[in-house]
Amino acid sequence: MEKLKETICLIDGLNTEAQEQMEQHLNSLTKPLGSLGILESLAIKIAGITGNTKPEIDPAMVVLMAADHGVTAEGVSAFPSEVTQQMVRNFITGGAAINVLSRAANASVQIVDIGVNGDLQLPGVINRKIRYGTNNMAQGPAMESAEAIAAIEAGIETAQAAIQKGAKLLALGEMGIGNTTASSAMLAVLGQIPVEQIVGSGTGINTAEKEKKANVIKRAIEVNQPNPADPIDVLAKVGGLEIAGLTGIVLGAAAARIPILIDGYITAVAALTAVRITSTCVHYLIASHQSVEPGHIFVNKLLGLQPLVNLNLRLGEGSGTATALPIVRSAIRIANEMATFEQAGVSGSNDGSVKGAAEVAVASEILPTEPTLQIATRHEFDGQQKQGVYHAIYSRRDIRSFIKHPIEEEKLRRIMKAAHHAPSVGFMQPWNFIMVRSDEIKQQLHDVVSKEVEVAGRYFEDERSLLYPKLKVEGILEAPVTICFTCNPTSGGEHVLGRNTIPETDAYSVVCAIQNLWLAARAEGLGVGWVSFYKKQDIRKILNIPPHIEPIGLLSVGYTHQFQEQPILETVGWGKRIPLDELIYTDKWGKQ
Repeated sequence: MEKLKETICLIDGLNTEAQEQMEQHLNSLTKPLGSLGILESLAIKIAGITGNTKPEIDPAMVVLMAADHGVTAEGVSAFPSEVTQQMVRNFITGGAAINVLSRAANASVQIVDIGVNGDLQLPGVINRKIRYGTNNMAQGPAMESAEAIAAIEAGIETAQAAIQKGAKLLALGEMGIGNTTASSAMLAVLGQIPVEQIVGSGTGINTAEKEKKANVIKRAIEVNQPNPADPIDVLAKVGGLEIAGLTGIVLGAAAARIPILIDGYITAVAALTAVRITSTCVHYLIASHQSVEPGHIFVNKLLGLQPLVNLNLRLGEGSGTATALPIVRSAIRIANEMATFEQAGVSGSNDGSVKGAAEVAVASEILPTEPTLQIATRHEFDGQQKQGVYHAIYSRRDIRSFIKHPIEEEKLRRIMKAAHHAPSVGFMQPWNFIMVRSDEIKQQLHDVVSKEVEVAGRYFEDERSLLYPKLKVEGILEAPVTICFTCNPTSGGEHVLGRNTIPETDAYSVVCAIQNLWLAARAEGLGVGWVSFYKKQDIRKILNIPPHIEPIGLLSVGYTHQFQEQPILETVGWGKRIPLDELIYTDKWGKQ
């Protein structure tokens, strides 16, 4: 456990100075700004990971962890468990897909036996065996908590040894018959997602077998009752040894500021486990591809990662990492080898509205480019962009239940930037944003809100009096961040253009900032819940807000299990949306 604790303490955030320098360098290269899209965002991210404005990712190494799973006794796989050992032999002789793809990608492959159910006397296999496979998780815990921790620490030590040998990028691979079952069980618990939505075909099972697999997973979760807030408990009860080892690889690489290239479903669940252990390591992850396993989509969303390619892969082994590695290498070579305008003697853009690469590249971590005009005089977005805007508006919900998963700092920064770009009367920008992350302060906010929720319930009668106690009206303790939007009426001076006759327009401006954040959050897959049960004096006291500053709104932000088709108050029968035509008058108030 000491090794794990020491490693966690070493994991830090991205080097933002190196990122800014890399962005400036990319903007100086002989190309239109942001024109290399994801390649530019990759280079910026890797600069932040390594703290180096001339980063290197070679030598790159695929670390493939192998282990067996006791749950195969339930018939959840199309292949028998002995295939794990047979495939390890295939890896060593160089005949597997990962060997071929790694040779093509100029990456080495390291095979680690962390839990194969048998003794492997094979040259080239690193023996870090914790035990001979896991127990059948459908009947009890897959392993002891101490064994899960030992496997994580074995992964940390494996990462450290690879880095000492010179590896500058670690790619994740795995082999273990039955490991999609374990991964699905872990994801169902960690993500609080229904099992049916995430169970796939794995090694090629049919529909009936897939239903059986789902039932086995449900039984394993019911028997073991893993704690969603404790990733090691989840790992021990329904996980696998190779998943634990890969979790350690992620932690060990992040502690050494080494980029981590994730493969498919199983390795992504391992990465999610590492992030749940310490959220900062999410910054070091790069998603190589999107597999056809349905659960993989959920994991990538929970991690906030955009896969580099989608080739309908479902093999595992690290095959996706080897396929995507040349893309990552291209991003670094662009940054390190491409000429600047000055070096090439090429005239740069004379457009005064220069944007940085991080603002114009098209990627999940980057805001979209300026819209292409359909009709120059009308300045319309194209059809797809319009659809995105309206989808964010119509599918936004007031979220009350959150998944205990951290928000990636880059993503949080983007939605805060959207809030800051709201319109404000006289451009006074009267807002400040208090980011509440402290559990202690969240508890204080929760307590004053709970008190007011109880008081408010006394005002409802008849059917609503029965419905009100069943409503969940806030999720402050669950959400990773709650933001207090405040209004400073003195911003912009005593006389603000456009505010003299309607003083409260400064507060309206803050509401525009809230709206911007809410829509941006929906586009990013984040839920937002507006908390409106509190007395302002209580919030001022807790958050140390000066008397002249108005707390306009508390908004909890985080990932959520589901965005409902309809607002929850409409679904439960509290009320219905008023027809639009009833609200539109012509020329004067009222229907004429």
